[in-house]
Amino acid sequence: MTVNISYENEYTDTLNRICSRQRELPEIGYYLDTEYVWAKNRSAPPVVILGTAIPEELVYACGAVPYHLIGGSLASTLWSDELVPRDTDPVSRSILGYIHQPKGADFSESMFIIPMVSDSMRKIAYQLKSEGRKLCLVDIPPDRGDSKATEKWCRQMLDMMKAVSEHTGIRITRSAVISAAQRVSKARYALNAFLNVSRGRPDLISDSLRMMICDSCYRTFSIDEWTFRLQMLTAKTAEFAKRFAYFGQSRPKVMVMGSPIVFPNYKIPFLIDDVGLELTEAVDGSSLKRYLLHGRKDLRGGRDSIIRSIASRAYERDASPAFVSNDALYGYMCCRVQMGDIEGVVYHVLKGQIEQDFELERFETLFSNYGIPVFRLETDYQYQDIEQLRIRLEAFSEMLTQNRYKGVKQAK
Repeated sequence: MTVNISYENEYTDTLNRICSRQRELPEIGYYLDTEYVWAKNRSAPPVVILGTAIPEELVYACGAVPYHLIGGSLASTLWSDELVPRDTDPVSRSILGYIHQPKGADFSESMFIIPMVSDSMRKIAYQLKSEGRKLCLVDIPPDRGDSKATEKWCRQMLDMMKAVSEHTGIRITRSAVISAAQRVSKARYALNAFLNVSRGRPDLISDSLRMMICDSCYRTFSIDEWTFRLQMLTAKTAEFAKRFAYFGQSRPKVMVMGSPIVFPNYKIPFLIDDVGLELTEAVDGSSLKRYLLHGRKDLRGGRDSIIRSIASRAYERDASPAFVSNDALYGYMCCRVQMGDIEGVVYHVLKGQIEQDFELERFETLFSNYGIPVFRLETDYQYQDIEQLRIRLEAFSEMLTQNRYKGVKQAK
């Protein structure tokens, strides 16, 4: 059975639910509008990036505003029913469906940059190639331990930028590369500052709104305005946090990791909130990118040298499922659990994304060493399983609450 849901209603319903749980801050209106305007956009983008594995600063350096397709919509998965098998993972189906949406944007003149992060993405590339689309395929070397892996990646980034430059007709200059790196770094710095201020204050910024703001960096048509607006929201949140103490009940803190949770399909963060848990962080393949800030020493030398520096640092921090062993993500989680603010982990697996399950045992062992329970949650973009998931999450929440109670008794 398929839920009858329209694309516009899907976005509107999620936005309305976020607003209903949110303190009235005028500054958040920009981010709500960003998601909605992106969904309504019908203009033809010159450069489209599938997923989040490509360093967007290198596309900005070519004079193009990257247009990301990252999935997240149940409605758009339905538009791909005749193109791929129904058991294809929902992210891939959503991306492909959006490209073929009825009365949608005209992608006939767009260049598609497609990183080969999974078998499904390879199938999408083949489908688009058979339609005569203009493609730039990027193969992510799966073994970072290979001595030639970084060099292969850097060469592909140089080739990608050349292809984008030829497509846009804009020459790549050293100053353009530096400017793009600085603009993106400024946006990431602003996002980190916002996350540090807003975590643990659900009375000011709800968990789902915080996730949506992170997601909106891939939906904006102006990275500079996005950054400026976020600085304003961060300042207002910090001001309110000082003026108003939080007296709400402390809830067990959980982290979500695994398959990406992409707006507007927020059934998981909404359920986590419903069962009385606090979502401290959502970690997926793009999460480590926000810590990649380009300083002066990274932007020295000639144009190609700077490009290689940006590309190699991005490759080191890539946490996409393309790797045979996701050491970057594992290293981050090793540091993260030592902070001591995670009481449980929800390991989110979208049906069809088997790459996430390959990593599960390794992370279960890590969390077990710190006494952190792991709850594996498999789902898709449909909504029929909500009540079943709710029952299971309620049991997980109860277990975490009991663990807190036992910890308090032992401390006494």
